[in-house]
Amino acid sequence: MPGRKSKSLILQLFGVVAGCVFLVMLSDGQASAQCPLSMNVSYVPVHELSIAQIDFDHFESRALLFTLNIGNTSPSTAYGVLHIRVHIKLADGTPLSDPALDFTSRQFAIPSGGMTITNLQIGHGAGLVRDSSFDLPSDVKDKVEDVALGTGKFPAGTYAFGLELDGSSCGPIFSTPIVFSVTNPSRVELRAPRDGEVTNQFPMFEFYQDGVQATLTVAELGNNQSREDAIAHQPPMLQVELNGQNSFLYTGGRPLENGKSYVWQVVGSTLLAGGTSSTISSPIWSFTVASTPGLTSDDVILDMLEQIVGSRYGSTIRQLRTGNFHLNGTIELNGQTLTRDQLLNLLNELRSGSGDIDLVVE
Repeated sequence: MPGRKSKSLILQLFGVVAGCVFLVMLSDGQASAQCPLSMNVSYVPVHELSIAQIDFDHFESRALLFTLNIGNTSPSTAYGVLHIRVHIKLADGTPLSDPALDFTSRQFAIPSGGMTITNLQIGHGAGLVRDSSFDLPSDVKDKVEDVALGTGKFPAGTYAFGLELDGSSCGPIFSTPIVFSVTNPSRVELRAPRDGEVTNQFPMFEFYQDGVQATLTVAELGNNQSREDAIAHQPPMLQVELNGQNSFLYTGGRPLENGKSYVWQVVGSTLLAGGTSSTISSPIWSFTVASTPGLTSDDVILDMLEQIVGSRYGSTIRQLRTGNFHLNGTIELNGQTLTRDQLLNLLNELRSGSGDIDLVVE
């Protein structure tokens, strides 16, 4: 029946997605002096949840997402009930009922010494935590459940969960609100340097990805060598892990040489249920460093400073240029010495950030 199928899927959403909420409450739900019950959880975070991991008919998961440890320090069996309230904000801004899901389990026994539950146990035959009450608004069914059925993935957005354990021998144990992000990354696009472009020795790599984590690889392109062979060559000129970045100034790798050609590629990484990951690769583009010396690292520093503070300190930047600015002193940040590469990386972060920055030249 349609109503029953709807209920099974969203409950599985609880079994899979809400599991990620259990996971992060490591400091919450501890037993008080009066209450013998406590909760501790562990998990592997995910960026994507797939319908392929869900059995609608039997309310089962096929991948381990969380382990919930419920402690009971009393010498006798206790009984508890779990309450889950989910607040969803979809990435496209579609408004949803709040809470989007309100779930109450049946009462279950917690033996002396405690028990361990994983999401794989929920729904197996006489499941440890089966539903006794459940509320799914129609708009959540349309915008979350039906999308998941149609695309194979739960829609991107933030899923905020509240968890409460009511024990028979004490008051409720609450969790702090947890926000879990589902991104469903699907593409990585290269933007600069453009394919075949001539650059200086310090190119700024820019790309687009709808995920969070990515690996940027730069490798030398030899004569009569394919791009695929070049990018796979070890060691590359540069390989760097990026988290939440869509740009990177060439620093930290082996120096690029004038007149030589190179290839670059960005590979996005997505965490999946069960601790596995999938990757999304961009095309492989090439660029050539100009055959005559171009910008020095001092020039790059001035260029980046101009991008960051040029609107307020344009005259100061021009004076530095005409005065043949050279950085030959010690670079420090909060008492820590920085290398030139670290300074360039810092300026790159400031370049992509926001806020007022003051420039003082001594």
